[in-house]
Amino acid sequence: MIVSNSQILDVSIPQRHSSSIPTNASLEDAERRHILAVVQKSGWRLSGPGGAAGKLGLKRTTLQSKMKKLDIQRPAK
Repeated sequence: MIVSNSQILDVSIPQRHSSSIPTNASLEDAERRHILAVVQKSGWRLSGPGGAAGKLGLKRTTLQSKMKKLDIQRPAK
């Protein structure tokens, strides 16, 4: 059902959310950026409640393997 208070229906199409990943980035670069963002957002916790692996839908060991392949390392304190 469409409800309007006037005879003219004003429809605004939502704009697509801009991605911070450049469109010319390789799949590997996009994966690296995404995993890094999730790991940082989870405070570098990989497993357990609120861990990055769960948020990414991966096992902890799979995430660790991907991080090693993509050269993602926790910064020194």
